[in-house]
Amino acid sequence: MLERILLLKKAIYQFVYTMSIGRKVGYADMTAMSEIDEIGINQNLNVRYNSDIIYTYTGSILLAVNPYKSINIYNTQNISEYHTCKLGDLSPHVFAVAEAAYTSIVDDNINQACVISGESGAGKTETTKFILQYLCTVTSNVSSWVQEQILEANTILEAFGNAKTTRNDNSSRFGKFMQVCFDDYNCIKGCVIQDYLLEQSRITFQSEGERNYNIMYQLVAQGQKNIGIAKSFNLKPPEFYKYLNTSNSEKINMHSESKKFDAVTMAFTVLQIPQFVIDGVFKVLSSILWLGNIEFIDVDGEVTDFSSSDQEVISIISNLLGLNRCDFKKVLLIRQINVRGNITEIPLKIKEAIENRHALAKALYSKTFTWLVSKINSCTNPGQDGAKFLGVLDIFGFENFSHNSFEQLCINYTNEKLHKFFNHYVFALEQSIYEQEGIYFNHVEFTDNTPCLEIMEKPPRCVFKLLTEQCHMPKGSDSAFLCNMHTEFESHPNYIKGSDRRLWETEFGIKHYAGLVIYAAGGFVEKNRDVQQDVMFDYMSCSKDLFIKDLSKYQDFQFISSSYPRGSSKSKCTVSDNFRHQLQSLIDVLQNTKPWYVRCIKPNLQKRPNTYDSSLVLDQLKYLGVVDIIRIRREGFPIHFSHEDFIVRYKCLMKYKSFENPEKYLKNIFQISGMPPTEWQIGKTKIFLRNEVYELLETNRKDTIYKNAVIIQKYWNRYYCQKSFIRNKQAVLKIQHAYRGWRLRIRFMRMRRSAIVIQSRLRGVFAREVAVALREMKRVDEELKRRDGMYGQLTSINTHTLADCERLIQEEIRVLAHISENIQTEPINDNNDSESNTTRPSIQQDSVDLDNIFDFLCESNGSLDSAPIGEINDNIKKLVKYLDAESPPKRTQPLEALHRGKSKEALCVQTEDVAKLFTTKVVRSIPEPTVPPPPPPVSIIANLNSEPIYEAINSYKLTTTKEIKKEKYMLHDYKSIRDNSKKSTPSTSVFVKYQIDERENRRKHRVEKKIHELTFSNSHKDIYIDDSFYNILEFAENYFNTHDNSTEHNFTSTPTQKGTSSDMLVKHNMTMFSKSDKIPTSHIHMYDPENVLLSCNMFRELCKYMRGELNAERELHIIQYIIGLGIEREELRDEIFIQCIRQSRNNPNIDWTDRIWLILCLSIVAFQPSKLLFRYFVSFIKKNMIDLDGKFRQYSQWCFDNCKSTKVSTRMYPPSSVEVAAMRRLGTIVCRFFFLDARTKAIDVHPTDTAGDAVQKLAEKLNLITTDGWAIYQNRADGEEHIKSYDYLYDIISAWEMKQSTYTSTRKTANASSSGENRFVFKKRLFKLTQELSQDPVEVSMLYSQAVHSVVKKDEFPVSEKVALQLAGLQAQVALGDPSKQPKPEYYSDINSFLPMRISKTREQQFWIPILAQAHRQYGSSRNELTAKVLYLSCVMQYPLYGTTMFKVNYKGYWNMASNIILGIHFDGLKFINPEDKSVMLQFKYVDIESILLDPSDSFITISLNRSAQLLKSSRDESSFIESQKCFVFETPQKNEIGSLIISYYPPLSNWILNNLECSKKYKGTTKEDRLRLHQNVVLCRRQLVDMNIVKKPHDLGGFLRNTLRRLSKHRLEKLRSEQGSSMQDHGEIYKGFSHTFWAFSKQQIPFCLSTISDQEEVVMVQVFDLILTFSGLGTSGESIKRAEDEHVRIIQSIMDKCMKKEALLNELYLQLIKQTTDHPDANSRVNLKNWALLCVLCSVILPSMKAVRKYLIAHLKRCSSDFLSEEGKYARFAENCFFRTQGTRRRQWTPSREEILCTTNRRPCYAKFYFMDGQYYSIEFQPSSTTNDVLEIIKKKIGLQDNAKGYSIYEVIGNSERSLSSEEKVCDVMAKWEKYQVTSQQGIQVTFTKIKYCFRI
Repeated sequence: MLERILLLKKAIYQFVYTMSIGRKVGYADMTAMSEIDEIGINQNLNVRYNSDIIYTYTGSILLAVNPYKSINIYNTQNISEYHTCKLGDLSPHVFAVAEAAYTSIVDDNINQACVISGESGAGKTETTKFILQYLCTVTSNVSSWVQEQILEANTILEAFGNAKTTRNDNSSRFGKFMQVCFDDYNCIKGCVIQDYLLEQSRITFQSEGERNYNIMYQLVAQGQKNIGIAKSFNLKPPEFYKYLNTSNSEKINMHSESKKFDAVTMAFTVLQIPQFVIDGVFKVLSSILWLGNIEFIDVDGEVTDFSSSDQEVISIISNLLGLNRCDFKKVLLIRQINVRGNITEIPLKIKEAIENRHALAKALYSKTFTWLVSKINSCTNPGQDGAKFLGVLDIFGFENFSHNSFEQLCINYTNEKLHKFFNHYVFALEQSIYEQEGIYFNHVEFTDNTPCLEIMEKPPRCVFKLLTEQCHMPKGSDSAFLCNMHTEFESHPNYIKGSDRRLWETEFGIKHYAGLVIYAAGGFVEKNRDVQQDVMFDYMSCSKDLFIKDLSKYQDFQFISSSYPRGSSKSKCTVSDNFRHQLQSLIDVLQNTKPWYVRCIKPNLQKRPNTYDSSLVLDQLKYLGVVDIIRIRREGFPIHFSHEDFIVRYKCLMKYKSFENPEKYLKNIFQISGMPPTEWQIGKTKIFLRNEVYELLETNRKDTIYKNAVIIQKYWNRYYCQKSFIRNKQAVLKIQHAYRGWRLRIRFMRMRRSAIVIQSRLRGVFAREVAVALREMKRVDEELKRRDGMYGQLTSINTHTLADCERLIQEEIRVLAHISENIQTEPINDNNDSESNTTRPSIQQDSVDLDNIFDFLCESNGSLDSAPIGEINDNIKKLVKYLDAESPPKRTQPLEALHRGKSKEALCVQTEDVAKLFTTKVVRSIPEPTVPPPPPPVSIIANLNSEPIYEAINSYKLTTTKEIKKEKYMLHDYKSIRDNSKKSTPSTSVFVKYQIDERENRRKHRVEKKIHELTFSNSHKDIYIDDSFYNILEFAENYFNTHDNSTEHNFTSTPTQKGTSSDMLVKHNMTMFSKSDKIPTSHIHMYDPENVLLSCNMFRELCKYMRGELNAERELHIIQYIIGLGIEREELRDEIFIQCIRQSRNNPNIDWTDRIWLILCLSIVAFQPSKLLFRYFVSFIKKNMIDLDGKFRQYSQWCFDNCKSTKVSTRMYPPSSVEVAAMRRLGTIVCRFFFLDARTKAIDVHPTDTAGDAVQKLAEKLNLITTDGWAIYQNRADGEEHIKSYDYLYDIISAWEMKQSTYTSTRKTANASSSGENRFVFKKRLFKLTQELSQDPVEVSMLYSQAVHSVVKKDEFPVSEKVALQLAGLQAQVALGDPSKQPKPEYYSDINSFLPMRISKTREQQFWIPILAQAHRQYGSSRNELTAKVLYLSCVMQYPLYGTTMFKVNYKGYWNMASNIILGIHFDGLKFINPEDKSVMLQFKYVDIESILLDPSDSFITISLNRSAQLLKSSRDESSFIESQKCFVFETPQKNEIGSLIISYYPPLSNWILNNLECSKKYKGTTKEDRLRLHQNVVLCRRQLVDMNIVKKPHDLGGFLRNTLRRLSKHRLEKLRSEQGSSMQDHGEIYKGFSHTFWAFSKQQIPFCLSTISDQEEVVMVQVFDLILTFSGLGTSGESIKRAEDEHVRIIQSIMDKCMKKEALLNELYLQLIKQTTDHPDANSRVNLKNWALLCVLCSVILPSMKAVRKYLIAHLKRCSSDFLSEEGKYARFAENCFFRTQGTRRRQWTPSREEILCTTNRRPCYAKFYFMDGQYYSIEFQPSSTTNDVLEIIKKKIGLQDNAKGYSIYEVIGNSERSLSSEEKVCDVMAKWEKYQVTSQQGIQVTFTKIKYCFRI
């Protein structure tokens, strides 16, 4: 019944499909045909083809008939229809196959492959395009740029690899396998292309009706259309080139070809290939075309020469390729033969020259094509995300032409291999599985092409092997190859000698699966050799064009794998061998994928639409085996399951599951589902299904899963509701708890408000004191002025003044008495809320402690406890009485100054009144309040809002570090005052006078201090409270470059005349928002051209980020890119701020503005604006704080606050993603710090907080009194490292994230992220007092935890078992408390937390538990926690190693101790520790150390001792002094940490460790007179050079500013002139026609040399100057030059190699370098420092020969070295030292080595390893000019050898030979010689220094 249903379903589907088309269209799937024969299949395809239905299924195999016309079935709508549909649901289509393959990748996670096969012209290339189009469309939701690159890569490959043939207008003349790679999200991440066998013969010859490669015609057509391109590449019409006219092809459509050329250039742009590379490719193509026009002349039949027309062609080709013309001629006329390393040159004959020309053209095109494929792969490479791929194989189809050559043999061999693979996959493999499983099936016969493949590839005797033999023979020929073929395969059924007996000597035939093909044997051997043009590529490596040079260095796999000498016949594999290896690797890849087949069929040979040649199609159907395919697909079982997989998948269909009899269980599944037995079979291990049964089973399975899912949802919903009820109940309880807590907090707040009222009154009293004092001071000043004018009326004035003073005193007493009465009558209760609320705005938000507030009120009772709240009223009454008694002296204090010098009687009267007043009431003395009255607000924040504008994570974040320190100081001051007040409490009236004097002194000090603070704050105003406004437009007018209006799209550009109005318009627009993302140059003038390019690129990236066009990951990348550039390049920082300011002003989009402000906030905490921009930036921020509101105001506030940063250094890393996320909410990062006792503390870390700031915050949070020696460590997966106090914690977090991203990219399959392994650890680093116990209990607890960690976890002390148990008992007391009588064993189960592993592993765990419990009772019982910690710490402190930081090191050398030891860093010195028993082997103090050297290149640290130092050796038996060893070399990766720790303990060694000996010198300040004198010396030296005719008189090259500076505005020029003053006049001085321009820096190439030299030498030195510009980054190729060190070293060596051997060139080089280092506009720019580095290298190697030039050099160096602030001055001083060291030494013979150049450019000595005969070796530092004797003296001091030791020398050892260096020989010269030898030799020779002693034997 089910079988009938399935047949009926097929019939209905066919009927519906037929009706939808409107006419009969045959069978969509030919497996449904009732009768299977070739005629019926052909007829079915014919019917569908005539209906424009070109696709037909054969099971899962798709047949595609080429329509030769456009059919509208490939649009986006068709793609959306086939997306997510199964194969067979819709009509046959190539999109259905692509969807099936893509779905298989998603569902099964298996690599797929689409194999597209067919004859040439059957439509394989177009089918490949459609598959790629479909894949890119369905995955276009993410990485659209990568998909576009893949599609455009296909465009380039078609242009360079396709050509017109007689059978196909766009035939692929190479094969390609495109692996489209997918990531974990099933999106395209890239593509890898493998090319196969490019047809090279087409370049030089095309058959009748065929053409050359498409790109040739496209390039020539574009040259006819574009004159500029024609001139650039020397292009002519196509009729001019012989390589394009070897066949009589039809006329070229120039318009169409030109459009295709535009598409190719656009594809290059999409693939991000630079323009100079594109131009280089086209130059190579033009050169190939010109090569075909070279005509040779035969000279006497033995020699070849060029014709007259060839000279012009050679010149054009040489210019295009950047070659020397003579070298190129040599390549065309001479052949080189390599015989045992000897190269012989042989002239070419006329025929050989022509063949050589063709071979050269083929090699150039082939290498360019291979390079293009490699470049495309590098652009579209998926990287680590290419685990899954879908391969699309588009390879050449079967070819049978009238003339078949070597290429057709390889092509047909490829098709034979693919056909074999197809047969194996479809027929052989399937039927073998049926036979193995023992199921019933009808055997299908198919055509086996194994014999044909064996004759072609099976060793030892096959076609390709015979061909390779002839290629390896010196005189191998095609005739010999053909003769061997006839002899070997004469009887083979698949081989024939030829179509005609007369042609047996020239051809042979092979019967392929597609028919017989006759091959012409001519040219087989030569094509298989494919001789490389090695000489040509050697000359190309010296080309001036960078692309040509890069192309010459590119090597394909077959050449790289060669192990034979170049030029020999065995230098590489032959073409056939390489092709077979590639093809076999392709087959291996296909076998590991799931293949999908598209068989393309060619309907006719005329390439006409609507023409169906039945006989032609029938032939193709026969050799494709379509009938057999249909039969096996119809009668077979394509779906296989193992028994286990089938049961697991479909057991849900069974209600009763029993697995006792699996076979019966399987049959029950089919029976219950009602499956007919003809549609399935059960094999031995697998189950075989047909598609109909599989689809029904899947439908039933989905229905069952759906029903079960509904049941699961039901139970889950019940469970969820129950959990929700429980959660709500718990929430209600929490609300109740919170309410109760809130009620108690309200009560506390009321009490707190009462305290604040008391504080406000008290502060008011203090404020009135100051106000009265100020008023009286003002009055005293007025009275003194009045007294000077009215001296005669002194008596009356004094009388009136005294009366007024007495009256004022009485009024003040009455006012205070009235206030005190009010205070006494008012009860202190909750009614004070209103008064408190009115007082609150005038009080700062300080933290209040009630106990501290009322301590001073209750101290008179002599009790330390806090007073009850109920006693507040009594204390207030006492306070009021004190105020009443204290008020009168407030008036007397300023009056004392008034009456000073007046009548003594009045003063006595006043004093008596005061005494009476104070003796009327006896009050107790009270201490001063905790804080002084708040100062008046001076910040701009008070004017904006009383609350903080931006939010932070914690409210206390708004308090600065300075305020925290101030509060801490005041609290400490208050405590000390309180303690002093407790010690002296008066009890009788005898001390009243003393109390009055004491209070008077305190009041006087308090008032004076406050007046001083007010005066100081008013007299020191900075830019933050300055009301001046600096408009950013003013900065733009002074410092901006001028941008062309045409490049800005946000405003229209109109032609204007010169004037300030036009400039103002331009500069104003440059400070406003720009819609365009392109700027022609930077906003601010820069001297480094690379920074200008980066500025333009940065603005483009900023606009992309601003518009929100990118995803979150890309936005973070741009933020880090921009801020990272600012951190790395100081010159770009102001540019970043200006670009952000510009894009934030008048920005129409709020979201865009928000993103810009985010970058601005992140930038201000990473680095600060320059001094020029700072005040403008602050004014801009202050204006936005007033104008903006909401979040933008908060952004402004953040920027304003962080402008005040006092940190000197900038950030080291760009912000992390965590910092960016925190900044989005204007918050900071809360970092958790770990302690060694497993506790943690979380503190809020600001972006400008360093590790030192974090230590202070932690100390305040932990109540740690001192932070001496405490530090923060970062604990990573690779170890623990100390964080320096000046390192920013945000930089550490960024470094973690960068390392995590690298780890994630390399270890993609890791289960857990490694970010959890990164943490901050707080512990003691420096132990300076190891024998003294701290008095701080907090520090004691932390030291105890660190001691436990050192004893138990790290086992750093030689603790015995007994001591370990005692310590464990104390540790258990701290952790567990007093032991119980019956302790639980599980308390002590973690043995490793109490005992070191060394001790715990000696016994079982059960043995240790009772021992630990006993130790707890015996050693820790009845001790409190602090006592136990102190005892533990005291015990550990007895060990000598306590406080020693230990590092594992490896001793390099021989001694009688172990090589692996522990180096201990202690407070008093260094210790060598035995790692086994922790005993100290050697120890010495820091004063005994002469130097500690950190090897800059290796992980070595060298410790050198003083000569008088002796080490103490400790042993178990005895202690004795031994003869000290003077030098120790250790290997450790922690050398920097060791050096830093030694510096912290003993700073005098920092000069050696930091390699900064110059820092200790004190330089004398350079006065203005000194600078003027040095400048005059330079001017005199220049005039001497002119007078001696050493320099050549220059032509007019423009002024100084024209050569040095960029475009400057008129205002900027005037400002420069006004600033420089007289120096500008000096610069304008001209002496005998030599202006300052001649001597000063120039960024342009000089047309002639500076000195007088010959013309030939002048050409060389002009090139040298270009190299100097290139090295500094200003040359013609400076923008594209690699920034690697190796490239810079090569340039320096090239310069010096040209100039060292000739004195004239050397003098000229010095003059050029002095010019480039003179008066550079920016002394610290990268360009200037590069020139100085080159001058330092030159001074350290060789000096100028002419005395005048040497004198000029010294004057120049002395003048520049007087600058002690810039980097230029440092380089000048270093060059001066190099000059004097080199002076008087022997002349160098070799250019400096790479190591010497790198050391000298970094301003440090050279170094090398010197080996000793005892196995040790030391890294010795020496100067570049040091001789052998100099280095020997250094070695003697290093190892402690006495000065009178003679007979020692330095040997150079090369292989097995050694040579003693002469005493005056320079060591650096020997190193340079070694480097030359290593470069020229094929194998590197290990070269070392060895030091031995001469031994004389008698």
